[in-house]
Amino acid sequence: MELTSNRRSTAGLLALCCGLLSTMVAVEVVGGYLSLEGMPVVYGLLGLSAVGTLASKWFSRTASWKSVLLYGALTFGSSILLFLYLFSLTDA
Repeated sequence: MELTSNRRSTAGLLALCCGLLSTMVAVEVVGGYLSLEGMPVVYGLLGLSAVGTLASKWFSRTASWKSVLLYGALTFGSSILLFLYLFSLTDA
């Protein structure tokens, strides 16, 4: 099956959205409802970002490891950037 440009760009957009969503879920669920702070929030963020990377890889249906690295960079990058932005809003 040939990977089309449309499917590739949709998988990249999915990777970005999963990265942003993983940060929001980690902060709200782990930091809010479970009242944990520090490294458990970061571990939740990294774990959910890994799930988002796998979802993007599954959606793209490609066998290339280069695409997995690209989707991983998009997912983890957007997740870390949003986390740093949310952290900068606090007075810590």
